[in-house]
Amino acid sequence: MFLKKVTLKTEGKTYNYYKIVASYRDKDGKPKHRLIQNLGVLSDEDATRMKMILQAQQDSDLSLAKSSDIVVTKHWMFLPILLLHSLWETFNLHRFFPDDLLTEAMVLNRCIEPRSKIHVMDWVQDTVLPAIHSSSTKPSNYAVYRELDDLNKRESALQAHLYQQLQQFDPSVGEGFFYDITSTYMEGSNCVIAKLGYSRDHRPDLQQIVIALMVTPLGSPFYWKVLEGNTQDVTTLPDVVKDLKNRFGLTRCHLVFDRGMVSDDHLHLLEQQELTYLSAMDKDEMACHSLFNEFMPEPCSNDDYEQILALREFVPTDENQFFYTREGQIDQRRFIFSFDVTRFYEDIESRAKRMAQAMAWIKEKNASLAIAKKSRNKEMIERDVKTMLAKRKLKSFLLVTVAPIELTVTKSNGTTRIIQSFQLSAAIDKDKEVQKRRLDGITCFITNDLTIPQGEVVQKYRDKNKIEEAFREMKSQLALRPIYLTRPERVKAHVTICIMAYLLINSMEMMLRKAEIELSSEELLRQVSNCRLSQVGLKNSPQRSLTITEMTEQQKQWVKLFHCEKMIKPKVIDQFNKLLQ
Repeated sequence: MFLKKVTLKTEGKTYNYYKIVASYRDKDGKPKHRLIQNLGVLSDEDATRMKMILQAQQDSDLSLAKSSDIVVTKHWMFLPILLLHSLWETFNLHRFFPDDLLTEAMVLNRCIEPRSKIHVMDWVQDTVLPAIHSSSTKPSNYAVYRELDDLNKRESALQAHLYQQLQQFDPSVGEGFFYDITSTYMEGSNCVIAKLGYSRDHRPDLQQIVIALMVTPLGSPFYWKVLEGNTQDVTTLPDVVKDLKNRFGLTRCHLVFDRGMVSDDHLHLLEQQELTYLSAMDKDEMACHSLFNEFMPEPCSNDDYEQILALREFVPTDENQFFYTREGQIDQRRFIFSFDVTRFYEDIESRAKRMAQAMAWIKEKNASLAIAKKSRNKEMIERDVKTMLAKRKLKSFLLVTVAPIELTVTKSNGTTRIIQSFQLSAAIDKDKEVQKRRLDGITCFITNDLTIPQGEVVQKYRDKNKIEEAFREMKSQLALRPIYLTRPERVKAHVTICIMAYLLINSMEMMLRKAEIELSSEELLRQVSNCRLSQVGLKNSPQRSLTITEMTEQQKQWVKLFHCEKMIKPKVIDQFNKLLQ
């Protein structure tokens, strides 16, 4: 039975008549309607109520109740889990970790709202992830630590799996790899691999670990290594080269890395392994390089840089003439010297500012020393001077002399005594300043790839910020630090969890860019966070059902973009109902 509306127009007015009818077929099989009851004219509200009554009579799953009797008894995080789980499956991680709820729970938790490992167990029970895994039992709190131990054992296999999967997902695989290292500090732990070392987090007071990471040009991570906290940048590259050859079977690889890892031995190693590379030369090393001395024997000034660059055969590489390059080659190594006009002015301005700060510091120090009441220690003053020059990067050409003076001090009883103090004087080493000015605006790129154009060399090195973005995201959004774990295996597994989380976050942003949507992964997850799976029912009734928060048009777009349509079908939700009771 159903409610049928009949519309009649009389004397310019429209009337809606309703009747209850039932469908049947006549002897010829044609569909017919049998009148059950005429209801006459009904308001829209009364018609809606009548439709609900008829539906409730014919569907045992439907109930009529006052709105005040309908209650929401529980809800679970839904749409953020679905989007991230879709990416998890994109990389076939559900096959690499079959029936493994805990690893995915730790990774997704990092992406959404990072918690300590022990609290992930409570968090995941408030999501639909257990239902997706068809798991109805809650693991013990300490199962997560056993999972970390197991994950660490599978690290190498996981990296090989990700590299294979990225070849299907990331179109930049094969165009090159960006490699760098960072450090992150530990809190209250006695981990044997944690050491004091150069802190990139500006926490030299805390022990730390060092993380080596390699990503594709689009930022997808596939190789990482956790090292002791006092490991230096330059020592890590040989092992990376060995792994690239042995574990990933790469015969050719364009490796882009930071200038801090450049040494003649490392470049020779890469050349022996027939790997192409791209990096930049350290400023101090460049200053004494034969090609630099040939290309830029004298410094430029604000007024004559264009003439000097033309004289030295630097060629503009852009229409606005903001960038100039000149290339030289020694054996199989190309040295591309780039002059950046904007940075040239910035270097001049920065040096002038630092000089002014140094002279102001010296003036203030002299004023303090001139009114000293006690004798001053020369070694302490020289140490202060050295620290000041190092902080302002002036020690190579600013010479500060500490000269002794005698001061007469009057005591409280009217007598006098002589104390030892000092005065500072500054002088600029002109020759060394000229050598420093020669470097203004100049960068030297090194590569053994003889085919790549100059412009691409410069751009590829600038794209290296992809790996810096990875470190930044892991330390902020994914809460890599601080680390409270103590066992090395679990510390390494924690890093693996954060890197896998970054893989999902970066992949999400890749998909958004491909769809020409200007939105960060963090903002996307925030936008879908209010779409939950809720359990509803009637007061004083044990029967419960599940319903999804009504989606916005934008949220429906995300579901379609990440291919999650099947996960919101009623059939799937019904299956969840059995697992989430």
